[in-house]
Amino acid sequence: MARAHLEFIQSQVLAWFTLPDTAARPGVACKVLSKDPESGAVSVVLKYPAGFEIARPHYLDNDEEFFVLDGELRIGETAYGAHSYAYLPDGYPRANMTAPNGATVLTFFEGPHKNVFEGAKGCDRAKLVERIAAADRKTWGDSVDPKVVGAGLQKLMLRLDEKTGERTWLLNMGPTDRAVVTAAPLETHPHVEELFLLGGEISMPQGVLRRGAYFWRPGGIQHGPIGSLAGCTCFFRCKEGPFSTDWTDRAETIVWDAPYRPTLPSTLASHAATEYRGTDPY
Repeated sequence: MARAHLEFIQSQVLAWFTLPDTAARPGVACKVLSKDPESGAVSVVLKYPAGFEIARPHYLDNDEEFFVLDGELRIGETAYGAHSYAYLPDGYPRANMTAPNGATVLTFFEGPHKNVFEGAKGCDRAKLVERIAAADRKTWGDSVDPKVVGAGLQKLMLRLDEKTGERTWLLNMGPTDRAVVTAAPLETHPHVEELFLLGGEISMPQGVLRRGAYFWRPGGIQHGPIGSLAGCTCFFRCKEGPFSTDWTDRAETIVWDAPYRPTLPSTLASHAATEYRGTDPY
């Protein structure tokens, strides 16, 4: 059984719990966004307390992908400030790991993982993305599918796996004028599409996604139409195959203020009744 379809939930409603001393991130607060019950791969938000430290050289025995939401995380001599990204493969050496003033980090582990403190393993450097700081990129690319509805579309590619075709990217979308744009085509991907909304909002039939919104959409599910009245910045991952999109020939009317009607697994079904309207960031 793969991960269940989850579309969508505001991460703010999920409970924090503290990782135990035996975990790879002992004492760190964690929210689980979704998890694969077979592989153990998991998408989480980690909140590192000020002063967090793993002082000894080590490596993690599985791939870790992360994006810093706020604060700063340091691995060896590399500092990851807000909106910094990395993909660190299994075996990547870490002289130490610290969060002097704390950090909130969107993190993806590709399976069960632990810190290994003895010896050196080496890593697949073809998979390594050591650091990309979005704030340092003065211009992003504009290679966005022309059928995507939105103004001022910009994309920053963070990772593209040449073997599997999996990719990770940021997407900026400017505000949509609802008087001009009223409809959009529907789309389907053969792969998983995973999203965490960094800012702004997105309107779609399941409701209005706001900062902190998350979904995991398996391949083959037709979705849309979408639009963004306020504009938005999105963190996307394409999993389980190379990225592609099949579009319908017809356009459907965009519902800008649809009520919250999520698709949630049974473990989260209790959150379907009420739309989150608070002010917590994540």
